[in-house]
Amino acid sequence: MAHDDTGHEEKMILAHDAVEGYRPVFYSAITVGVLYLALIFYKTL
Repeated sequence: MAHDDTGHEEKMILAHDAVEGYRPVFYSAITVGVLYLALIFYKTL
C-alpha cells in the first residue's frame, strides 16, 4: 500500500479560478430547459 506508517495523509485540493459569465449562462440554460419541459408536459395534457 502507499500509506505511510504515521497514519497522516495529505489531502489533495483541486482548485480553479472562477470563469467570468459562467453563472448567468448556467442559470439561463437551466431556466430554458425547465420551461421547455413544462411546455412538453402542458401539451401532453
